Amino acid sequence: MVRPDVSTTKAHALKVIGFDSWTGGAHHYQRLIDAFRARDVTLSLVHIGSWGSDLGRPPTETLGDLPVRDVSSYAKRGFPDILDAERPDAVLFLSTETFAHRAFNRYCRARGIPTVNLYHGLVRVQAVDDEGSPYKVNPIAHLKFVSSRLLKALTLVWPTYGRALWKTHAPMRAWQRFVSDIFLGALGRFPFTAAEDAKTDACCVYVAADVEHAVRKYGFSKNEITAVGNPDLVHFGLPAKAIGSHLESRSERRDVMYIDTGLVYTGYVFGTPEEFRRHLIDTKIELAKDGLRLIFKPHPDHRRSNMLQTLADAGVEVCSNEEFAERLERCCAAIVEPSSLGVLPALLGMPLFLAQYGKLEGQRFGQVLVSYPRAKPLTDLAQFAESLAALRQGYDVDATRQWIAENAGPLPADRMPSRVADVVASLIGRARRGPADEPGSTTVVAPARAQR
Repeated sequence: MVRPDVSTTKAHALKVIGFDSWTGGAHHYQRLIDAFRARDVTLSLVHIGSWGSDLGRPPTETLGDLPVRDVSSYAKRGFPDILDAERPDAVLFLSTETFAHRAFNRYCRARGIPTVNLYHGLVRVQAVDDEGSPYKVNPIAHLKFVSSRLLKALTLVWPTYGRALWKTHAPMRAWQRFVSDIFLGALGRFPFTAAEDAKTDACCVYVAADVEHAVRKYGFSKNEITAVGNPDLVHFGLPAKAIGSHLESRSERRDVMYIDTGLVYTGYVFGTPEEFRRHLIDTKIELAKDGLRLIFKPHPDHRRSNMLQTLADAGVEVCSNEEFAERLERCCAAIVEPSSLGVLPALLGMPLFLAQYGKLEGQRFGQVLVSYPRAKPLTDLAQFAESLAALRQGYDVDATRQWIAENAGPLPADRMPSRVADVVASLIGRARRGPADEPGSTTVVAPARAQR
């Protein structure tokens, strides 16, 4: 459907909105602002944090250069009303599987507004290539997780999605999927194939390794997917010269970085915060027996609890985002859970241990990490020093360099925002022309201006 009120004969300022559940992912949008602005495109964020995921924020605010509006800031708070107020030329999502995001995507589809799914991490570091859950469900923790969100689901999320199905004349199979997803989600099980309304018009992934996932999960054709580069290299200040720098033995280094995924807050693996705290303290103690020091890089979710303080009190060194790249380069190895950030030590060429010990026994990892030549499952901390010595000596340097080349993503990484902006601008241009345009009509989408 072509929006009838959009002129196809002359250029005018374009408007893109991001839609998210909270402001926690605002940095993913902030990094795009300059590249969008160079194409005469404005970018802002609309979120539903006041529904419960991000309470206490002002209705309108500016985060860096990013204008941000909560759903509560609109006189009418229905998703169609937000689209009426914003009148975007395109909508950008960081994820599309939640009911609220699927509802917003449905309304965009109905109005012919182009949408883009921008993966906000490397997905195939997780075991997502089959129907099984990538994590073990902890029954008690998962019950707490589900019950804490039940009121929001009953009063806001499910009615919003049901209304979207009704207003967009969804077929019976969409209603059946709605019911099925509710029950499977309550059990901590999620089907591999996403719902039909989770598919957007285009998809951006960090690296080519995730293209196949987007094809199989959402039904994209390969020409609808663009690998845009890994912004974590820029976000954490990892210099290009550091890539592959650890392919030579560095036995004098004694620090070991632990990178986690915040599982304790989602009902997986760890039953309580205390279990996770104990897991890290035990790791610290065991590494110290071999003269090694644990450095903990926390998932952002830990900053909403007192976890970091309790770990610091127990003598665990916590690494901030600002010092992450520097501290990582000084490490001799990394222990990782299935995390996008877990790719960074591998890009350095560092020995990588896949955490499968203690509560993480049997934890599955995705093909991206499993295929790294210097990766090894860590099932027994007492064997860490011996395994590290083996990884320092017995590995294929050429195969490791090839893996790094394939999984670093398009370089330079700092061009990632421009690549995303090109995808969005092209999509808007195609939507404006539309299949029913008369021959000879033109749409002008401003090209990128030179960026200083």
